[in-house]
Amino acid sequence: MLASPTGKATVPERLSALDAQFLHLETPSVHMHVAGLAVLDPSSRPQGPPTLESIEQVVRDRIHLVPRFRQKIVPVPFGIARPVWVDDPEFDLGFHLRRAALPHPGGRAELADYVQRVCSRPLDHSKSLWEMYLIEGLLDGFLGLLWKVHHAMIDGMSGIDIATVLLDFTPEGRAVEAQPWAPKPEPLPLDLLVSAVREQIANPIRVGIETLETVVRAPAAAAKQAQALAEGVASIVAAGNAPQSPFNRPVGPNRRFAMTEAPVCDFKEVKNALGGTVNDVVLAIVAGSLHKFLTHRGIPTDASTTFRTMVPVSTRDDSHRMALGNRVSNIFVDLPVGPMAPADRLKAIVQFTKDLKSSHQAIGASALMDIGTWAPPTLHALAARLASRSRLINLVVSNVPGPQVPLYLDGARVLTTYPMMPLAERCALSIACTSLGDVMGFGITTDWDTLPDIDVLARGLQESLEELKKAARA
Repeated sequence: MLASPTGKATVPERLSALDAQFLHLETPSVHMHVAGLAVLDPSSRPQGPPTLESIEQVVRDRIHLVPRFRQKIVPVPFGIARPVWVDDPEFDLGFHLRRAALPHPGGRAELADYVQRVCSRPLDHSKSLWEMYLIEGLLDGFLGLLWKVHHAMIDGMSGIDIATVLLDFTPEGRAVEAQPWAPKPEPLPLDLLVSAVREQIANPIRVGIETLETVVRAPAAAAKQAQALAEGVASIVAAGNAPQSPFNRPVGPNRRFAMTEAPVCDFKEVKNALGGTVNDVVLAIVAGSLHKFLTHRGIPTDASTTFRTMVPVSTRDDSHRMALGNRVSNIFVDLPVGPMAPADRLKAIVQFTKDLKSSHQAIGASALMDIGTWAPPTLHALAARLASRSRLINLVVSNVPGPQVPLYLDGARVLTTYPMMPLAERCALSIACTSLGDVMGFGITTDWDTLPDIDVLARGLQESLEELKKAARA
């Protein structure tokens, strides 16, 4: 918290340029929230299945560990600076926790339908930007827990951090005592206005001085960093527009969602036998699934056909644990989606991602995103929307690793988690996966009208993984 320019209040934390970008990108058709669906097995809870009331108590006891979840966003007068986070004086936990039940038979189709309908609705920007739903009526007595959070608040890794606050390593859980909370007074508009002006004057000067000091202290390192930055930006610019695809069309407000899962050990088996990383294997089965999808649609491909995917890369380290907001860069991978042997597809991706590391593309992407730190908010918003409307990518693929141990929510075992990513204005497909408790859960998010055949992609992920496993064992 910063000292108030008027001395009457404190000026709270300002959204980062990247966090603010997700606000700028939101439109009535493009909702910038992320979501996660956990399937829970209540048989590990001796006193019976969790209830909304018992889960509310867990959240109430632990919410002080994530203070952002009792805050809302307040704009700066005249939009001269990025908005700020302030305590919500009317915060009501009951508003954010909801209960639902699936229609019979409560299978995968009914669960996906409920998730896609919830995620087709925007969050209420006058309140803290999150919601949580306890879903009853699943097959085999399972429960679902769906959480929806604005991307301005979290990225994938901070989402995992939040999950570790709510989850436990044993069914008995750990005792966490609720802490008393009184919201800090909301800053006056004049405080926000004066602070924003001072910050816009002082911060560029401070950064310039720090940069000059770095150059003087370590000129060789500074020159190397500048060269890496230039090479990274040049790599992005040189790539140009992404190829034509069925996914680059205007996105409407409604979503489709599909899910599938596989043991994490399958991915490790493939990468140990055929090379690369677990993330390379994820990209390879996505590419294989896209090939099957194009074949299903009757769209011709050849060995040179590629789709460009944006792959978020976390820039967090241990010092950022429990720090919310977004700390990510991106790389852009041209996935081979034409006809080829599964092992050859993986090999091509491994080589491509290896070459990307030497291109410093992630460094360049970070620099381009950080431009918004100093740009006026109106120009920052305009640049973000123009980029979103361009055909820079064909899809997004995100892989967020989580703890590979059994986890429990209010005593119920977490079986699988399925993530859901937002879409851009002209990018109608996102595929995300999360490994938690030795299971890799995939969530596929699409525009309702663009991909009515979304299940073809889900089946294609399973089939492509089986083909790679067969190649690994050959």
